[in-house]
Amino acid sequence: MRFHLILREDTMKLRKLFVTIVAATAVIGLAGAATAQDWKITGEFGWFAVGKAYQIEEGHYYWVGEFSGTLFNDKGEGSLFHHAGMKCPAYDDLDFNNKKETAAGYCVITDSDGDSAYFNWQCEGDTVLCPGTFSYTGGTGKYQGISGDYTFVGPPQIDWADGTSSGYTTINR
Repeated sequence: MRFHLILREDTMKLRKLFVTIVAATAVIGLAGAATAQDWKITGEFGWFAVGKAYQIEEGHYYWVGEFSGTLFNDKGEGSLFHHAGMKCPAYDDLDFNNKKETAAGYCVITDSDGDSAYFNWQCEGDTVLCPGTFSYTGGTGKYQGISGDYTFVGPPQIDWADGTSSGYTTINR
């Protein structure tokens, strides 16, 4: 009889331990769930633009091509998308006569693990900064469920003689 009582106490202790472990795992899982704030990048995207420009009229160009380069997160090593590669097919309508620019496109950003996030972007404003927004549209691997809308400015730095351009985009600053 005493053996059964000890066995019953051990079984109850094991059940309590099991319930505690399950509850702790659930709390950790909920705490680990990503929020839109977790997906926020503050940093710079250094890019090189390749494409084709069409002169619409004197001082007005329509460009179609791709911005590609590397993203640098201000938080450094181990932070979201730090040193990740980006490719962004896009258009850019540059009207230097009226100092107006409208541009938009999509981006795929891929980290060294091969996981990717996707977003669309657009900007409108003067031909110097073209302030804009981007919105995550999806992702793979650890970026599944990524979401959020953020801001940027993306001034070109050099327009090369061969029609390409170099610049950087400042994100969320």
